[in-house]
Amino acid sequence: MTLVVVSGAVVVLQFAAAAGTSPWLTAPLLLLGAVAVPSIGAELAVARREEIGLARLRGIHGLRLWRFLLVEPLLAIVLGAGVGVALGAVGTVLATRTWLDDAAPALDRPALLAAAGIAGAGLLIVGLSAAAALREPLAVQVSARRRPRRATTLAIFLSVLVLVGAGVAAYRSREAAGEPDLVVLLGPALVGLALGQVAIWVVRIAARVLTPATEKRGLGAFLAARRLARADDLVTPVRLVVAAAVVGSLALSGAVAVDGWTGEQAAVEVPGARTIDVTELGALGAVDLTERVDPEGEHLVATAVVRNETRLGERRAYVDAGRWDAVVADFYDGTPAAAASDAVSSIDTDIAPVQVRGDRLSVTASGLTVPDVRTQRGPTGQVVTAGGGGLELTLAFVTSANQSGATVLRLEVPADGSRVRRSVRVPECADGCAITGLDVSRDSRGLIDGSSFEVLLESLELGSADLLAQPWLPDPSSVESALNSNFFRNYQPPTSFVVNRPDGLQVALLPAVALRLEQDRGEATVPVLVADQDEPVALDLGGDDRTTEVVGVAGSLPLLGAVGVLADIRTSAAGSGPTVPSAEVQVVADADTPEAVLDEVAEAAGTTWRSRSSVRDALGERYGGAQSVAYALTALACALVALLALGAGVTRHLRDYRRDVASLRVLGVSTGTARRAGRTELASLTVLVLAVVVAGGWLAVTLLLDGLPLLAVPVAGLPLDTAPHAWPLVVPAVLAAAAVVLVGGRARAVRASTTRPSLLREEEGR
Repeated sequence: MTLVVVSGAVVVLQFAAAAGTSPWLTAPLLLLGAVAVPSIGAELAVARREEIGLARLRGIHGLRLWRFLLVEPLLAIVLGAGVGVALGAVGTVLATRTWLDDAAPALDRPALLAAAGIAGAGLLIVGLSAAAALREPLAVQVSARRRPRRATTLAIFLSVLVLVGAGVAAYRSREAAGEPDLVVLLGPALVGLALGQVAIWVVRIAARVLTPATEKRGLGAFLAARRLARADDLVTPVRLVVAAAVVGSLALSGAVAVDGWTGEQAAVEVPGARTIDVTELGALGAVDLTERVDPEGEHLVATAVVRNETRLGERRAYVDAGRWDAVVADFYDGTPAAAASDAVSSIDTDIAPVQVRGDRLSVTASGLTVPDVRTQRGPTGQVVTAGGGGLELTLAFVTSANQSGATVLRLEVPADGSRVRRSVRVPECADGCAITGLDVSRDSRGLIDGSSFEVLLESLELGSADLLAQPWLPDPSSVESALNSNFFRNYQPPTSFVVNRPDGLQVALLPAVALRLEQDRGEATVPVLVADQDEPVALDLGGDDRTTEVVGVAGSLPLLGAVGVLADIRTSAAGSGPTVPSAEVQVVADADTPEAVLDEVAEAAGTTWRSRSSVRDALGERYGGAQSVAYALTALACALVALLALGAGVTRHLRDYRRDVASLRVLGVSTGTARRAGRTELASLTVLVLAVVVAGGWLAVTLLLDGLPLLAVPVAGLPLDTAPHAWPLVVPAVLAAAAVVLVGGRARAVRASTTRPSLLREEEGR
C-alpha cells in the first residue's frame, strides 16, 4: 500500500508541477490512502495477535516487544516508499513525455517530502495499531477465533465526519469563487467514501432484516444474509472500492468534458484541416500569398484573429470572405458556428486595398492658381507674391513585410501654370505594397501670407500602376484643423479642396497643414457579423475605427467563438495601417489541398503546417487541459489503492472463511449449499456496488465537476459541458463491480480439499 500511494503521489505531484496545476490534485489519493492504511495496519496487528500473545507468554515485554512488532512493518514501509519513489520517477517521465511537450524532472523536493510524509504516516498508523493490540487481554490474543466487534465511537464519529465533509465540499464547490480550496479538491473522495459508508450500512441493515426472513426459504440465502451482517472481509473494502470508482467517474467525466470542449473549440477556431502561421507577413501579406499560390481560390483562405480577451469590445477576426464558401464549404456543419459560417458571404464587398509593385514614384504637376498682379504685405512687413511655390507629396504605404512606410517627393511648381515632373525611388515597394494615404503640403509661403495655392496632379505613378485611376477624397480631420487655426482667421477656403478631373487630380493646398487624401471607398461601411457585442465597432487591420454595418448576429462566430466581430479581410485592409502585432495571421487549407500547394506555402512562410488535432492539443495546453490528465492519474492511483485493499481483505480473511465452511460441513451442510451462499453474497455486493457507484458518480459530477480546476475556459470560449453522461458513469461502475466479482470470487471459492472438516482438528492441534 505504501508503494502504491507513494508512487501515485510522486507522479501526480511532478506532473502537476510540470503542467502548472495545483499540487493538491493528489488530495483524493492521500485521503483514500489515509483510510486504507489504518485498516491494513489494524488487520496486521490482528494477524499478529497470536504472535504477540506467545511473545508475552515467553516473557518478552517493553521495548523488546515493540521492536519485535515494528521491525517488519518498518522494513516493509521503507522498502515500499523507496520502490514507490523510483516507480513514481519513471512514471513522471513517461506521463509528462506522453501528455506534455517535454519530460519533466523525475523528482523534486515536494515529491520527496510527500513520500517521506506518507511513509512516516504509515509507520505511525501501524504503531498505533500495534499499541491497541498490545493492550488486549492475553486470553484474547492467544484465542484462535476472531469475533466481529461493534464499531467504536471513534469509527462512528469518523464516518459521520466523512458524510459532513462530503456535504461541505459539495456546497463550497457550487458557491465558492476563484481557485478551489482543499475541501473542494477532496470532494470526490469524500463523496465516494460517504456513499461507500452508506452502502456498508445498507448492507448491514438489509442483511439483519433479511436474516430471519431467509431462515425458512433456504439455507444458502440464510447463510449469505448472516455473513453479510457479521463478516467484514468483503463488505468493509467496498467503501474504498466505491470511493475510488466515484473518483474515477469524476475524472473520466472531466476528461470527456475537456476533450469535447477542445474538439468543439478547435472546430470553431480553425476553419480547415490544416493551418499555418504567417503572422510576420501580416493579414494583407497572407491574402497575397493565397492569391499567388492558389489563384483559383479553391484550397486556401487567409484569416487573422485579434483575441483581446481583456478588452472584448476590440476582439475581432478577419477572413477572406470571397474565398470562404469555396474553401471552408461545410466544414463548420455540426458546430455552434455553422450559421455564422454560412453567412460569411454577406460581409463580402467590392472594397479592396490598392496594391502596387514598383521601385519608383513619379509625379507630374502644374500650378493652377495665378492671382492678379497684386501684392500682399505679410505679418512681418515684407512684400510677397501669391501663387506658385514648393510642393511636397508624402505617399504612405504598408509593405509586403507588414511594415508601415512613406516616401516624400518634393518639387517646385511654377506660378505660371507650366508643367513639372519629378520622380523618387521607393525600394520598399519593389516586392509590393498597399497604398494607405497621400499627404499634400506646400512650403513656408503659405505660412507667411495664407494665400491660396492649387495644383493639378496630372499623373501619380508607382511602378506601372496609376494611383490616380481611383478617386481621392480629402480627410475631414486635416481640413478641420486648418479651418480652426487662429493664425489664419481670414483664410477663405475654396469651394472644393479636391476635384477628381479627367486630366488629373486638382488639389487646393492648405496654408498651414498638410492635406490628407484618402482613396474613395464608396460608402466605406464595413459589414460585420457579431456575437455578444452591445455596440459593435468595426476596426481595420491597424486598429482604427470604421463605419460599421451589422449584417448578422450569431451565438458563435468562426475563429472567435462566443464574443467578437467578424469582418472581411480585404475590406478592412483598404486604407489601413499595418496589421496590429497582437493579430494571429494564418493561412488555412482544406482537406483536398494538393501537397505541392502546401509545400509552396510552407516554404514562403518558413514554417510547417499544423493539423486540426495539433490545434486541439494546443488548446488543451493553453487553457490547462493537463489538469484533467493529472486528475485521471490520481483516479488511477486511487483505483490501485482500492483494489489492493480489497485483495488484502480477501487474503487476510480467506482462512477464516474456509474454517467457517468446514464447520458447516461438520454440521451436515453440503459444499454446494456453501457455494450458493457465497454466490448470493457476491451477487448482492456486486449489484450494490454497481448502483452506488453510478449514483455516486452522478452526484459527484453534478455537485463537484463545475468547481474543479479541469480547464480555464476563456471568457469568449464555448462553455464547458459538465453535465453527467452515461458511459463515464457506467464504465467505472462496471470495473468496480468486476473487481468485486473477480477478487471476491476468489475469496468465495469453495473446494472440498481446502474446506475438509479435518482442517478444524489440525488447527486445534496447533
